[in-house]
Amino acid sequence: MERPTASPHTLEVPRTARWWSLLPSGNVPVRGTLFVLHGYGQLAEYFIRKFQRQADEGWNIVAPEGGHRFYLKGTSGRVGASWMTKEERISDIADHVRFLDLVRAQCPFSESGPQVLLGFSQGVATALRWVSQGQSKPSEWSGLLAHSGVIPPDLSDTDSRFHSAPALQLITGNADPYIRDAELRFQTAESAWVQAGGQPDNMVQHAFEGGHDIDSDTVSCILNTIH
Repeated sequence: MERPTASPHTLEVPRTARWWSLLPSGNVPVRGTLFVLHGYGQLAEYFIRKFQRQADEGWNIVAPEGGHRFYLKGTSGRVGASWMTKEERISDIADHVRFLDLVRAQCPFSESGPQVLLGFSQGVATALRWVSQGQSKPSEWSGLLAHSGVIPPDLSDTDSRFHSAPALQLITGNADPYIRDAELRFQTAESAWVQAGGQPDNMVQHAFEGGHDIDSDTVSCILNTIH
């Protein structure tokens, strides 16, 4: 007698998600809002601190947090978060896109000036999927920064939405342990960007002296070109 096989089922449930903000001091004119998406194993509470300089320069900083929290080592101690894994990835992508749409829609100060999106490491794929699948058109972003991460291959199914996107600012450290060949990475990223519908001349490459971390100088230089 053949044994019955287990069948998967899904159920949508309400849940509590969190995001952090860091605002300029009261005597600094607000220049806009910078949404920052953290990398694998980071928490928004600590990741947002890397953008204190940008807050001091007049940017509202908004840092949503990935919904998968876990212990970084063993079963206790420091906790990190991620946006998704290979398990149930399609559902997880849809869930965090809805979450990010809600954060942007309900953010009380995001209407002041331009809105810029930065993804770091795993957050790059999350950011570009959000631009691709979110409620807002890519043209509603004033800037896109892909910092130390890769362009996900599944963007090729976006029906050229990225034709209207602002220039993709690709930032890479020359000592990043996750990137063996920065020149090859730039070429691969350009190919993936075009495949996703982005204009081949609408990508700007930035290399900095450093590893797998936020380069504040490069971020501020890019933001200074956005008005």
